[in-house]
Amino acid sequence: MIPVPRGVRAGAASALCALAVCASLLSLTGPVAPGRWLALAALAVVALAAVLAGVRAVTTAWWAPTLVGFFAVALGVLAAYASPPGRFQLVPSSGSLARLGDTIRAGLEYADVSRPPVDANRSLELLIVGGALLVLLVTDLVALGLAAPAWSGLVLLALWLPGITLDRAGNGWAFAGASLAYLLLLALTAAPPPGSRGARRRGDGGRRAGLAVAGAATVSVAAIMLGPVAGVVPGWASVHLPAFGAITTGSLQLAQDLNLRESLGARSSEVVLTYRADPVTVGPLRVFTLRDFDGEHWSRDSRSRNIAADAGVLWPARDLLNHPPGEAAPTSSTVVVTVKGLREERLPVPVMPRTVDASGRWSYDAERDEVNRVGVTRPGLVYSMQVKLLDLTAAGLRAPGTGYPPDMDQYLAVPQTSHTNEVAATAAEVTSNAAGPYEKALALQTYFRSAQNFTYNTEVPPARTDDAVWDFLGGRTGYCVQFATAMTMMARTLDIPARLGVGFLPGSLDQTGAHVVTGRDSHAWPELYFPGPGWVRFEPTPAIQSGAVPRWADPAAQINPAAVPEANPRGPGVAPTAAPTELPQADPASAARRQDNGLRNGLVATGAVLLLVGAGLLLRWRRGTAMGESTPEIAWAHLRKQLAKAGITWTDARTPRQVVAIVTAELELRTGAAMRAEVAVALRELALAVQDARYAQNPRGRAHGDLERQVALVLGELTRQARSPAEVT
Repeated sequence: MIPVPRGVRAGAASALCALAVCASLLSLTGPVAPGRWLALAALAVVALAAVLAGVRAVTTAWWAPTLVGFFAVALGVLAAYASPPGRFQLVPSSGSLARLGDTIRAGLEYADVSRPPVDANRSLELLIVGGALLVLLVTDLVALGLAAPAWSGLVLLALWLPGITLDRAGNGWAFAGASLAYLLLLALTAAPPPGSRGARRRGDGGRRAGLAVAGAATVSVAAIMLGPVAGVVPGWASVHLPAFGAITTGSLQLAQDLNLRESLGARSSEVVLTYRADPVTVGPLRVFTLRDFDGEHWSRDSRSRNIAADAGVLWPARDLLNHPPGEAAPTSSTVVVTVKGLREERLPVPVMPRTVDASGRWSYDAERDEVNRVGVTRPGLVYSMQVKLLDLTAAGLRAPGTGYPPDMDQYLAVPQTSHTNEVAATAAEVTSNAAGPYEKALALQTYFRSAQNFTYNTEVPPARTDDAVWDFLGGRTGYCVQFATAMTMMARTLDIPARLGVGFLPGSLDQTGAHVVTGRDSHAWPELYFPGPGWVRFEPTPAIQSGAVPRWADPAAQINPAAVPEANPRGPGVAPTAAPTELPQADPASAARRQDNGLRNGLVATGAVLLLVGAGLLLRWRRGTAMGESTPEIAWAHLRKQLAKAGITWTDARTPRQVVAIVTAELELRTGAAMRAEVAVALRELALAVQDARYAQNPRGRAHGDLERQVALVLGELTRQARSPAEVT
């Protein structure tokens, strides 16, 4: 076989690393809308790969390409994203790092509050381009510098984590391209360099690489071609995989005893229901409401129900023909719901007035605004609703009114804890510039949704006091239950009746136009009472989880008072939300595969993977097993370090052949016997490999397994030391 120059081999490997990274960038087109960031990141990756290949072609130092590449990336990023406004500054100045830090922080904040697929602004573009370059640097270092190509696949996974954590649809071309490049990289690095002992002993390296690629290609093609064929074979749909555990269809049930102290574990991805809305969507579907809170837990109250069982009643009861002045006539929408995996005693219904037509025995609890069934919902249940979408306006909600229903003070109850007064004081401070109940509600909602004030996180910090709301206000981190509860309790301290609504966000549109709602769409929100309009939903949970606020709760939307039905956060023409906030569910058997923590958590997970890879490779390198084409030098350095611990040293002025004589004499002196033949051969071969790597024009490659064995044999001779040097005569 014709020898391939080391520079060509290194260049081909660097090109494959770049191809794998560029293909993996396509996986980000799920959480990030396609734009110029994709081309910029790909061009930057190709340029960096050329730098790495060029450095590796002129040096055998495993660390040199990474070091040069890092400085190239640093200078490029600082010039592109940290130059003073209005000009390009190639040489960084004292203010460059500060501007770069500001841009990075802005990118993280933008990712934290945005809904995927998000449009990449300049700050987010920096995170993507910089992250891609970092992934290429580490991939190249792992696969080529440290000769651990299999580990490089874990590094590439970092670019896939944002899409995985957000449960966005994967890109088939991205997967195919990244997989092919990874397999070719494995094949290229698995074959010993031509002319090496490994190649002579194990056969032709090209043949081995070809077999590896052929095998991988065969499996890939078979999977791609046979999958669709198998799907249309008669009877295939009736074949089921074995079931393990207790997860069953129709097992999902929302918990009614919500605990603010509990962290949120993975929730079920089981489809709980689907529905179609014509002509417009109707917003969230609520299952039940909660009134009683003790400072840590929400609980179901034991009041008797105000039951109505008249199918002709419009719920909640209201004379819609005489709507308040300034309000447009309600918009009607027909909703048909099909239950899939939901097991509830109540029907999910919109928060707007509606009639319900459902089979079986059912009734209406007017005070709680709940539709109750005798028994529980089962898969296949279909019911329809005629919904009246009220055009709530700022003017209508601001209008003063005193027409509160009887016993409304029960929705003003606040648990007495050691920090009740502090919670009330915080509410008063946040709303100090608000004139009335509606303005105060908007102020509270804005306060909680601001990324400067609070962070969405499914991990709840340990309790610090007896008041979970106060702990949340101090820790400033939580998920929808914490946000909704805090706004509900703070509204009550401001004499605004409030309760907690629990149900599901609108879900995602499938290809047929139906809304698909899963357990991961479960959500909680506060509902505040206003005389006239009644119970009104607000949304304090950050947008990355809940989508946009209702139109009547959006201060900006009030500029145009025209009637516009509430938009579906994931409907056609609207940027879809992240998989939304998840609520605890009563049946733990329904817990399923993935948990969505948002785009920022995807970035955090990316960093965690890179740290994991770095720690593993550092351990591997410390053990002396990280040896690639420059492994003779690494093996020699490892041997020198270990012998130095035993007191056997030499200076850099010594040649490898002179070192052989020094080490041989010292070991024989210590053991009192001649060096074993296999050890002597191993030491000479290692020295020749080092000499060849340093001085030969086209040094032969050595298999790192052979070098490891040679080092181990020499170090093993130390264990034969029979006596100390002082005892040797």
